[in-house]
Amino acid sequence: MNYTDIGKLILIIKYKNYGVCLSYLLDYFHMSSSSFYFKTRLFFVVETIKAKPKQKRFVGFSYTINGQIVEDERIKKIIISIYSNNNPNDPTFYFKSLGDKKLSVVFKNQLGIIVNHKKIYRLRKELGFVRAYRNHFKHPKKRPNNHEIDAPNRFWEGDIKFIPTTKDGFVPILDIIDAFDKTIVSSQIGHSSKSKDFIKAVYNGISYRKADPKKLIIRTDNGPQFKSKATKSFMDEMEITHEFGYKNNPNSQAFIESHHSSLEREFVQLNSFENIEDVFQAYNAYMFFYHNLRPHGSLNYMTPSEFSRIFSDDNNCFNSKTIFVKK
Repeated sequence: MNYTDIGKLILIIKYKNYGVCLSYLLDYFHMSSSSFYFKTRLFFVVETIKAKPKQKRFVGFSYTINGQIVEDERIKKIIISIYSNNNPNDPTFYFKSLGDKKLSVVFKNQLGIIVNHKKIYRLRKELGFVRAYRNHFKHPKKRPNNHEIDAPNRFWEGDIKFIPTTKDGFVPILDIIDAFDKTIVSSQIGHSSKSKDFIKAVYNGISYRKADPKKLIIRTDNGPQFKSKATKSFMDEMEITHEFGYKNNPNSQAFIESHHSSLEREFVQLNSFENIEDVFQAYNAYMFFYHNLRPHGSLNYMTPSEFSRIFSDDNNCFNSKTIFVKK
């Protein structure tokens, strides 16, 4: 028996409404599923073939790493306690600055509770703790050559972030970050940031990390403290390779710019500072949070201290990890 396409569609829809399996009908009438749906929309308006919207089902609980049940109400109380912490000198104060995926890791590592990041988002939204999304300006991209970094103390980036205070004006924080393990190897806080401060920060970082300066590349922007004769003499004496990024292009110092972007969201926007002493105390707490509590997406949601410890214990675990750095 031969059927036209419309005849086939009518019979398939008819028997489907009787409860016959659609895949069986399509096979019997030699019609592909894509043809069935396309021709149905082309020739008919059939409400019965439209998928019914699925009702979202929320379980209402999660589990601990030991298999115990944790009700959502308890998770809500924990989230409320995180957002109720108003002491910027407490490292856990900065948990409120994290997104849902990183909070999910915090719940597992710090509290032993396994919570999906989607649930954390839903609960935060119910409690009114979800921030409005802001569109970000995209900087023009440039395509220079790459460095391949497969170990710590090979490539550092340095830059200055200014923190507003009510009495001392804008306080500069000079940070130097290791691109491989995201450790802040050195920081300088003062009323000003000059070449001597940058030299001291680099020297302290090398001493702290026990780095070989001859194998080290440090990239900065074109600020006067980085281009001074004193800085050049120090770099030449230590045999450090000093690179400069492109002007007006933060992408060429992507690692330190990313850190300072996070610093703006997680540190500056959560605090108000009266003087430089307030900045110093709060930043010490934030640095402890950053290195020991804050999961990093680029480190497979480990903290920098955890990543560094695992890397030093078993270097073979990260033989495949290579950081590509754009000049």
